[in-house]
Amino acid sequence: MKPMTFYRTFSTKQPCPKLGLVRRFLCDHGTALALAARRLGGPAASARVFLLCEAVRHTRHLTRTQSSQLVDFHQLLTLEHVSDPDRIECDLFAQINPTSKFVDECCVLSEKLGSLLRRIAENDPTSDVRCHASQELPQVA
Repeated sequence: MKPMTFYRTFSTKQPCPKLGLVRRFLCDHGTALALAARRLGGPAASARVFLLCEAVRHTRHLTRTQSSQLVDFHQLLTLEHVSDPDRIECDLFAQINPTSKFVDECCVLSEKLGSLLRRIAENDPTSDVRCHASQELPQVA
């Protein structure tokens, strides 16, 4: 009896353009995003950034869940929920010195993530997703 041989086939298709944008962003800014998420949303938020980084490395298409996570991180960086006393963001935000370098870094990161979301949305303007209280972006997945 001959042993079975398994051949792995590789597709020559390129990942979707949206995924490429997200991969580049997370490669360049993933660590900074995780650190900011930890300070603004706690260890669970930081872990979600690392899980997203790993997920986009191993997928061929950006999913709605991954897109939604990017929007959630943008909301975290733009302090969307700091006024809600029932959320962890409220307590963590109160501990941040407004004159610290972290605040400036957060603003820059927020602008970069917002730009990413707009670029993704340009490729798929199917429906609206709330990205910030004063800004609507089309769905990114």
